[in-house]
Amino acid sequence: MKQLLLLLLCATSYFTANAQSVINSDAYYSHIERNGQEPMQYVADKIRRYSVVAIGEDHWIKDHPLFLCDVIGAMATDTTANIDVLALEFGNSMDQKLVNELLNSSEYREDLVFKILQHAPDDYGNPYKEYADVFRKVWETNQTKPKEYRTRIVLLDPAYIQQVFDKEKVQYTCSRDDNMVNLIRWYIIQRKHVVFYAGGAHTTAQIRGIRNGNYYYNYPSAGYLLKKCYPNDVFIITLWGAYMGANGYIPNEKIRWVQLAGGVIDEAFRMNGNKPVAFDLGGAFASLTVADYFGNPDGKMIWVDNPVDGSPYVKRNLLADGCDGIIFIKPTGEFSGIHLIDIYDEEFLKRIEKRSEGKCKTAEEALKEIKKWHPILEY
Repeated sequence: MKQLLLLLLCATSYFTANAQSVINSDAYYSHIERNGQEPMQYVADKIRRYSVVAIGEDHWIKDHPLFLCDVIGAMATDTTANIDVLALEFGNSMDQKLVNELLNSSEYREDLVFKILQHAPDDYGNPYKEYADVFRKVWETNQTKPKEYRTRIVLLDPAYIQQVFDKEKVQYTCSRDDNMVNLIRWYIIQRKHVVFYAGGAHTTAQIRGIRNGNYYYNYPSAGYLLKKCYPNDVFIITLWGAYMGANGYIPNEKIRWVQLAGGVIDEAFRMNGNKPVAFDLGGAFASLTVADYFGNPDGKMIWVDNPVDGSPYVKRNLLADGCDGIIFIKPTGEFSGIHLIDIYDEEFLKRIEKRSEGKCKTAEEALKEIKKWHPILEY
């Protein structure tokens, strides 16, 4: 724990020193004040203009999927900004028939939603209430819409991922993003309006890399591929969050959130009254580099000027190259963890027992293990 605290203190110092040397809070505040819009109006405007509006979340906090539920509700009353397709990361393509059955049902089928969440992209599934709420919100709003305006949910994860979690002989080639693009592109061709909701690593237009010996194995995100293929049809939004440290969550309240850019931009939001606001990148945000935005708190990504080893982590890469807009919901210090729920049945518990090598045999044991991974999660 002492080493973790020291690492975080060093990280915060790194953020502050780098971000404040680049630009100050006044410049960010000036852009927000002049260009900020009410978030629902902002999202509606983007849906009307673009075929795909990508919204990137931070995993394991409840505030971002709750915001998505608000978007679904708001757009349901505006046929000019109707969501034809909601493309979701937390669902597997092999369960598309289940989500279709859910949306065609005259009654809400929680059992189908739980089965879908079992096969979401994590070892023990996604036992999260706020993700289940997204499915419920789409089903509920569809009941109020004419048939031609009902939202279709498309599940984006490739089927083979479940075999990876079960440690079968399947090679994982970082092709999850490819699968996302293959599914979404058909709706672009049909001129449908898609909200693509996933973790920011998938929605942001970026190339990520894994060091393999002396060189990097690089692969593009879904946002990158969509933006390159359809530059005039795709708009990428980042939901403001935090650099959340050890897989997201740190159990010490005082340092639970490591603020992006050393807190310089958080201060700009405070100057704006911490009111929800959305805006296109520009002004001070136009020159913000990804290196200064994220910093280097875990020491794994080394940002360089001119890589000779294939590294995609180049200091001059701009945040504005990867996303088009930001939505601020509330101060990150007010975020709280997503709620854990029991989505398990006997069949899936047998798979979890195998995946955990006998460690988790019950729903309670699985949920406790997940909370151990992410201490901020709530019951």
